[in-house]
Amino acid sequence: MRAAIYIRLSRETEESTSPERQRAACEALCKARGWKVIAAEEDIDVSGYSRGLDRPGLQRILARLTEFDVIVFFKIDRLARSTVDFAEIMKITQNEGVALASASEPLDLTSSMGRAMAKVIAVFAELESDTIGMRVSGAHEHLRREGRWTGGRVPYGYRVADNPDGPGRILVVNPDEAKTIHAMVERVLKKDSLMQIATDLSKSDVPSPGHTSRQTNGRRSDSKQWYTTTLKSLLTNPQLLGQVVEDGKPILRTDGLPLVTRPPILDMDTWHALQDELKRRKGAGEQRRERTSLLRAVLYCGLCHSRMYTFTAKGKVRYRCIGRLKQRQRTGDQGTCYGPNVAAEHTEAHVTALFLEQFGKLPVVRMVERVGEDFRPQIRQAEGALSDLEKDRYERGLFKGEDGARRYADQYTKLEDRLASLKERQNSAKPAGVEAVPTGKTFGEMWKDASTEGKRDLLLDVGTYVDVAPARRGGPRMDTSRLSVFFGDEGKLRRAEADGKNTRPVIDAMAEDVDGTLL
Repeated sequence: MRAAIYIRLSRETEESTSPERQRAACEALCKARGWKVIAAEEDIDVSGYSRGLDRPGLQRILARLTEFDVIVFFKIDRLARSTVDFAEIMKITQNEGVALASASEPLDLTSSMGRAMAKVIAVFAELESDTIGMRVSGAHEHLRREGRWTGGRVPYGYRVADNPDGPGRILVVNPDEAKTIHAMVERVLKKDSLMQIATDLSKSDVPSPGHTSRQTNGRRSDSKQWYTTTLKSLLTNPQLLGQVVEDGKPILRTDGLPLVTRPPILDMDTWHALQDELKRRKGAGEQRRERTSLLRAVLYCGLCHSRMYTFTAKGKVRYRCIGRLKQRQRTGDQGTCYGPNVAAEHTEAHVTALFLEQFGKLPVVRMVERVGEDFRPQIRQAEGALSDLEKDRYERGLFKGEDGARRYADQYTKLEDRLASLKERQNSAKPAGVEAVPTGKTFGEMWKDASTEGKRDLLLDVGTYVDVAPARRGGPRMDTSRLSVFFGDEGKLRRAEADGKNTRPVIDAMAEDVDGTLL
């Protein structure tokens, strides 16, 4: 009979079922039965549970079934880790008239009883696999709560180091990567676009999070290219706060708060300011392309009050109104607007000069939303735990005997103390609100360092609105008298009216009479 030997190992460190031992046992069986070995395939460092039948070595054997009479393996759990997979392999091989033989289990898979016994063994192999998974998961959970590193991809901004307080390894801040993160955050808060930040990082030759120089396993890349998706994923990851994340979600402590076992890279105020800025950019008005025009959403037609957009004519960029086109698309009517246009260079220079003249020397104050403290969910959790503890003692009959009474009293005292502490903290909890935080820079300084998107955002934040009147026949090529520039609440009100939006929020803000120039 022609035999094929199949060997599988989940990890190369498993000495009990090493490839050499598996091969020796399979070859010994073939020699004792007088079978001729014509092929041997291996799947090393391949999980039989997570990969199913999608294993390179196994697929090569299944693709050549016409060349074999029997497939030899060390144990059933080396061939398959689930009953479903084992049954599928048996079905495939039986259809091709190929037998299965275990080198360490006395099974005759050519009979109905033997196949039934093999399926029973496969059930226990699957159970063992699940048990191992639960043990590993529990061990990882314990290590994480102790602050130790459980392996896998190292989060950007950290590096693995020996645990100074005991066995195992921990994550500590990587100074170089933390410096890169702080630079990213600073640029985002200065209104720089993620596209420009990613481009600059790629040009600076800073390794990306998945580069082979910082990842020893998992998906790696030889490219140091940064992408906006990489930046978004990195800057919205709560691991920057030192939190432990699993499956994309922070692990919570028993009190419901995130588990923090490593030094944070960002403080809480910076984190919230960063998330607010990234959330603001998700709005429809913020999804603007890189290198888009400076006065987009700022320049409006004086005839139909539609936004003006850029176009190129004879190599020169100009702004024009497309309200006539929109009217024709909606109603088929040409409308009364003929689509006035202005030169982009001179218009942008004029608006910039007025903006800097009025705001350039003023300090920029950023409004940061302060997250309020609310311990009521934790109070409800503690009250529920006390109630459950009482039921365990008096209704379910637990905590019997002197030792049980002592343990009950200890747990009850701890819960009562925690509940009292939480109620005290709730009484003095800080309410949510908005806090004005000085940036230490003027509008002029921020304008100088900002990208096109950042400059446009500065214009929009101070309520810049520009109304473009029709050109006068025979007038100068660039007549700035056509441009009516408004700032502040009046500009915001005019924009809301032109865009057909609710003006009530703008009017309410005007009524509040907020002092200072805010972002």
